[in-house]
Amino acid sequence: MLELLFLLLPIAAAYGWYMGRRSIRIKQQNNQQQLSRNYYEGLNFLLSDQPDKAVDLFIDMLQVDEETFDTHLSLGTLFRKRGEVDRSIRIHQNLIARPNISFEQRDLAMMELGKDFLAAGLYDRAEEIFLQLVKDPDHSEESERQLLSIYQATKEWWKAIRVAKRFKRASRKALLPTVAHYYCELAGIEQDSATVIKLLNTALKTDPQCARANVQLARLALKEGRDKDALAAFERLCEQSGGFAVELVEPIEEAYQRQDRALRYREILEDLLVKEGQVSILLALAKLVEREEGADAAQQLILSQLKRQPTMRGFHQLMRLQLALVDSEQAKDSLVLLSDLVEKQIRLRPKYRCQNCGFPGHTLYWHCPSCKSWGQIKRIRGLDGE
Repeated sequence: MLELLFLLLPIAAAYGWYMGRRSIRIKQQNNQQQLSRNYYEGLNFLLSDQPDKAVDLFIDMLQVDEETFDTHLSLGTLFRKRGEVDRSIRIHQNLIARPNISFEQRDLAMMELGKDFLAAGLYDRAEEIFLQLVKDPDHSEESERQLLSIYQATKEWWKAIRVAKRFKRASRKALLPTVAHYYCELAGIEQDSATVIKLLNTALKTDPQCARANVQLARLALKEGRDKDALAAFERLCEQSGGFAVELVEPIEEAYQRQDRALRYREILEDLLVKEGQVSILLALAKLVEREEGADAAQQLILSQLKRQPTMRGFHQLMRLQLALVDSEQAKDSLVLLSDLVEKQIRLRPKYRCQNCGFPGHTLYWHCPSCKSWGQIKRIRGLDGE
């Protein structure tokens, strides 16, 4: 009897192995059939013009594991870039909820989820995530940049300054011009004049090339009747690059007149015309020359500059000067008509353009509404501009 049992043991083991393999094969076949059904169901959704249901079904079919994690992550990022933020949030939340992923993978999914919330305008939820990740050395700098984006969007300038100061030295140095704009933003909402001046001077200490701070200091000084301070800020602006001195050329003239420094004003205009070549400076100088030397001298000045750098605004001013010299009524009427047409065209053209993204506008924005860069919007150069 025992001998019979020993003979049957190998047979039983072989049968068990066969049944186990058969069970696995049946399970695989069932899974494959289910995948095939889901696949064809997804294709039917696509063919019946229901892409949302098809995509959701394909997402569910793709199981999360070590091999497919990156695929899920990329898929969520793709949806966010396409503007389908809800679906991107769902994918990244699904990744975070999986117990079988590593801590590094969970942090990556958290980073993408924070970006999803930021894209959706859920700033408080995005801030909460990035404040957690900022403690991780692998994600600290990226989290700090995302926090800067949040605080800029919510106009929490003090928070933005504190975050910027935590960057590594090289990155912190590159951010100094941006931080100077944060101080200028704070100055723009402050009511107390002494505090405004303090904030603007801090902006200049942060970035000595901050043209915006000098523009705001000069305008505030003009408003309060502090001519000497206004002239000092304007002359600092003239020494800076960027061509922003043109923003104050007209309002600053009266301050020079009140300080009996008209000659200095003319010298500055002549220097700026050589250095910047902007038509607004040319017109201010022509106005001064017309008053001091007559219309003929002003006309010659504009004509000589137009030969080197033709502009619509310079041509329009030249026609205005010609009107005073024309005797024929018919010629004068033609000039007036042409002058009006040119003036209408000038008004239609944008005065400013972002050097970074090309955003055009009639107003000077220090923070580009399109690409969110700071200090990149300047006056347009060329025939239609400066």
